[in-house]
Amino acid sequence: MAHGADPAPSTAPRADLARAAGCEVCLGWGTVVTDDGRHELCPACQTGGRPAESVRNTPGPHIREQ
Repeated sequence: MAHGADPAPSTAPRADLARAAGCEVCLGWGTVVTDDGRHELCPACQTGGRPAESVRNTPGPHIREQ
């Protein structure tokens, strides 16, 4: 009898993307995947360190005018 995949034990943690912008460890995602496959907040940009920057100060998408 076939069984479906086991449900994920927990969802990925919510990262502050303003803090993750420009991070070289997580490449801007704010989370990293551990060796045992768990998602954790990036230790470089999400814990301690610099305060979160305002979303208004982050660059938005470039809209090309025609």
